[in-house]
Amino acid sequence: MARARTRRPPARPPSATDRTGRIRPSGSRPPAARTRRASRPRGLTELAALALVVSLGLVAWWAYASLRGDNEANGVGEGRPIATIKAPDVHSLLIDPGDPDRVLFGAHSGIQESRDGGFTWEAGALRNADAMSLAVSPKEPATLYVAGHDVFLVSRDGGATWQPVAHDLPGTDLHAFAQDPSDPRRLYALVVGTGVMTSADGGATWEPLPSQPPGLGGHGALATDGAILYAVTGAGLVRSPDQGASWEPLPAQPSGGVMSLAIPAADPETIYAGTESGIAKSTDGGASWAEVGPTGVPALALAVAPSDPNRV
Repeated sequence: MARARTRRPPARPPSATDRTGRIRPSGSRPPAARTRRASRPRGLTELAALALVVSLGLVAWWAYASLRGDNEANGVGEGRPIATIKAPDVHSLLIDPGDPDRVLFGAHSGIQESRDGGFTWEAGALRNADAMSLAVSPKEPATLYVAGHDVFLVSRDGGATWQPVAHDLPGTDLHAFAQDPSDPRRLYALVVGTGVMTSADGGATWEPLPSQPPGLGGHGALATDGAILYAVTGAGLVRSPDQGASWEPLPAQPSGGVMSLAIPAADPETIYAGTESGIAKSTDGGASWAEVGPTGVPALALAVAPSDPNRV
């Protein structure tokens, strides 16, 4: 396994936060002006996987890097901790389409941000708001969405400032969210008490899907490659090839309950699934799966670089 240089100490954690989900984004300078880019350790190879896992009894969340090595032939990667993130919980990850070393981490306390691939972290511009889901399209890399408990916000400047989205949703308790990588105005949201809804105009107007995913509950995950919509439900991992008109289970299921999903825009046949015991990968649209590590830890949040399906 490739060896990385000694990492910097973790960034100073943000101050105590409000768990109510009220939106009080603090004004701050644009991300590029707030921090100086740290050099990326030379030992990282192109398969640098980030997953956040909970240490029971602690509020520290460990970021793991999976490096391509001797176990690649067996489909299992090696993992090691690279950073500790102080947060009340863990919900979401996003990799900047224009800068794969910039990673955003979402929790009930808002957004934290890394400029060096996850080794050091600092508070982002959005604070005291529930960032349950983060979304961005490579076609509009400056436009970011945040959805969560009574939160639906958009940033038009890469996350420097945030504004509420004007919408006609029946509620904003959004437990899952996805954006079409090929059509940035096409959005999907799991609205508590209503089900999965879709918008074709960037979130202004919404309508329920023609049919709901089987086994859908109040929590889940959504992902789309543009042609196929995927959903995590009580019935397992299901997909719709017609924007929700019909649903079917995938030919095969990852081992263990699925907790998060990520699909690289550059390779829609590849699907990453964060499970209760690690990360599984399919390169054939869900017909088969292989464990790629880190194994033995729950992958509660997962993101893949839009330009590189191996950078997760």
